[in-house]
Amino acid sequence: MSNYYITMDLLENEVELVEKLCERIKAGEEKAKMRVLDVGCGTGKLSVYISKKTGCDVTGIDTEQRRIEKARKKSFGKVEFEVQSAEEMAFANDTFDAVVSLKALHEMANPKEVLEESNRVLKSDGGILLIDWVGGAAKTESHAHALKYFTPERLEGVLLDTGFVDVRVELNKEGELMLVEGRKNKKYRKTFKRRKNVQV
Repeated sequence: MSNYYITMDLLENEVELVEKLCERIKAGEEKAKMRVLDVGCGTGKLSVYISKKTGCDVTGIDTEQRRIEKARKKSFGKVEFEVQSAEEMAFANDTFDAVVSLKALHEMANPKEVLEESNRVLKSDGGILLIDWVGGAAKTESHAHALKYFTPERLEGVLLDTGFVDVRVELNKEGELMLVEGRKNKKYRKTFKRRKNVQV
């Protein structure tokens, strides 16, 4: 399958960091059958891209039924889509090897809850990989949602506060998007409220 075919759904400014995100996932492929969760998946382009590039099983979640219906039209064997809130997921603890997101975290009503839930559903050696707009940058200050964007420093701090360690931030060449990566802190302890209809 040509690289053009699997990148054609991505916007030009997304390709660089999405490729790096996939490289990070592939670096952990010594694990048997990695499972990846895409939070705020929208119409599924990141989920499908990751599965085609890495061969991983990917589950995408979004709160809007119409987006999930569009995503399911792109779906194939190793990709599934579900209507779920990223702030209160139905997945059991320690389910996924990696949590990813593309330009979605700043749109969440409660980003801290999303990150805490992401931590909960990650396995003890799992990691998080987020791509989002850079707040406070000249390239993004004119965007309609610019006030919602995280600065790299602020997002790093929120990740540390929600149980992630070894957090690092990498900007794309244009300085408008960032890839933020962290690893689940095995010592982090939080009492999560009991979930209804938890999947096992």
